[in-house]
Amino acid sequence: MDTSAPWRELEASEQGPGETQTRSRPSTLRLMLAATSVLLLGSLALLAVVELRPGGQVQLITGQSGAAGSGAVGSQAMVVVQVAGAVVRPGVYTLPAGSRVGDAIHAAGGYSLDVDPRAAETKLNLAAKLQDAQSIAVPRRGDASGTSSGTGDSAASSGPLNLNTASSAQLDTLPGVGPATAAKIIASREQLPFASVDDLVTRKLVYASTLAKFRDQVTV
Repeated sequence: MDTSAPWRELEASEQGPGETQTRSRPSTLRLMLAATSVLLLGSLALLAVVELRPGGQVQLITGQSGAAGSGAVGSQAMVVVQVAGAVVRPGVYTLPAGSRVGDAIHAAGGYSLDVDPRAAETKLNLAAKLQDAQSIAVPRRGDASGTSSGTGDSAASSGPLNLNTASSAQLDTLPGVGPATAAKIIASREQLPFASVDDLVTRKLVYASTLAKFRDQVTV
């Protein structure tokens, strides 16, 4: 075949541009794929959450670390107390730290039918915070020893409380005296020691009716 014929040169010149365009298409596709990959990697990078720490340290925050953090927040200290006397279910109970005597009695089913209401009101401070290993005895009718005792903080277990030396936890066990009132009593005695139990009323720390509930449990 004669390749030098004029029409061969014309045919070659007509096919040249088309073939060049066909060859350029793979290069264009490769560029488009590379650009798409860069955009995808950039999008994934934006999804990474980092936390800047002091000193320039960076820590990746993952789902696992978040779950561990919530578990630490959910953990709570507990206290173990014994509830005895005139309650529905006497026994040992585990309650969250910061619970009150009233919470322990409620956990034990509340007062039973043989409870002495007047003695319970006088000898139990339902608002007092529980101490670990504390024993709460709800008085029964005809029971003269219905007291609430704990780890040595009870007035009944160690005699009358000295208002000038009693701790905040000890004062908190007195009927009608909560943490706020106990703090006021301690602040008042630091300014001037109590000369009489009645100073609690004179200094407007408690009402006379409240003092009547624990007068026999305190001294100076």
